[in-house]
Amino acid sequence: MMLVDVWEEHLDEASFRWEQWEQALVAPDATLLATAEREERLLGHLEGLAEQEALEAVVRPAFDSEEAARVSVATHVLLSQGAVDEVLSRLRGSEVEPRVAMCRALEVSEVAGLSTALELLLKLGDVDLQARVLETLAGRQGTSPEVLARYFPHDEPRARIAALHGARPLPEELARRMLPALLASAHPDIRLAAVEAGLTAGLRLAWEACGREARALTPEAMVLLAIGGGEEDTDFLVGLAKDDEFRPEVVWALGFSGRLAAMDFCAELLNVCGVARLAGEAFSAMTGLQLEGPYALLEEEEPDESEDPEADLTVRPEDDLPWPNVSAVRGWWAESRSRFVEGQRYLLGQPFSGVVLMEALESSSMRRRHVLARELAIRTRGQHVIPTRAFTHRQREALARARGARLVLGSGPLVSTLR
Repeated sequence: MMLVDVWEEHLDEASFRWEQWEQALVAPDATLLATAEREERLLGHLEGLAEQEALEAVVRPAFDSEEAARVSVATHVLLSQGAVDEVLSRLRGSEVEPRVAMCRALEVSEVAGLSTALELLLKLGDVDLQARVLETLAGRQGTSPEVLARYFPHDEPRARIAALHGARPLPEELARRMLPALLASAHPDIRLAAVEAGLTAGLRLAWEACGREARALTPEAMVLLAIGGGEEDTDFLVGLAKDDEFRPEVVWALGFSGRLAAMDFCAELLNVCGVARLAGEAFSAMTGLQLEGPYALLEEEEPDESEDPEADLTVRPEDDLPWPNVSAVRGWWAESRSRFVEGQRYLLGQPFSGVVLMEALESSSMRRRHVLARELAIRTRGQHVIPTRAFTHRQREALARARGARLVLGSGPLVSTLR
């Protein structure tokens, strides 16, 4: 009974730590180092459940839980103990919600041969299962683009989107043959996934489609336009951000443009209700100014937006960001602006380069790293994909490979590199 109590405690703690770890992966105030520390505590509790007796006593019963994190933990532990066939059998017979939780554990598991075993499930007739497995394989990055490309015409949109996300690097011939129809899809998320796949394959037609999607006010396309565009594209986004309705999404995108016009515009927004912290985050990412110490407000100085009857009180990621000290930040900008040159793109206050991009992937907030990793994948034609939702040691291994390649990435518009 004492052992069961210990295992129950490990299960409770592992479930709690799993949720914390998932939150950290997308947090605006967490770094890779801080996330690794959270992860270490999670892995310790997962290891505490890795005993055959614990599997029967607490792990297998956890599959009856309605808590997603508990199901993910149970799945991960069973996989670590070699029960791959059992997990896949449970996956086939599960309802949608536990299936999602199980797939997340399958995505991050490092059990050998798991991707091959998952590919066998694609032959079954369960459409939802096929889509979930394709999403899992895309996250695992262990399946060839040629295999995933077979599912580009799938009847289920989620399956097509997942296959497009995972098929990197997509051979140019295959991309030219299959992407035009997907870029013209009636489904906006399929079009967007095809845009990113096409950019990663180096196709100019994907960039043209990206421009159309951005002008149709698709937020993710705006981000791609920001990271790959030139001065005129930044000016277009700044113009969009003058409309209150689109401002938060556009400011988020502008933070990846690294252009002087975007820096100036974000500096203007530092005292605008609803986007001040978002503008501060974007300004910081481009200029390298850390919003801390004199450049951030103390907690007691922060404005209370709840007192504004017109304020949007929806909980947002940027709510965890510091409030910029407007006068101090603008004072710094007045002194520092002259070292930023129009026509040059900047990241962390430095002219954009492969070295600086790798530095940003090491030090930036977790939520920004997802976009930075997408840019790395695009600019390296899919040769370097950082799994930003995997365990941090896998992320560091991918970062080390990219650093070892001594990447030479141009700072000019992406279109100049496309065929």
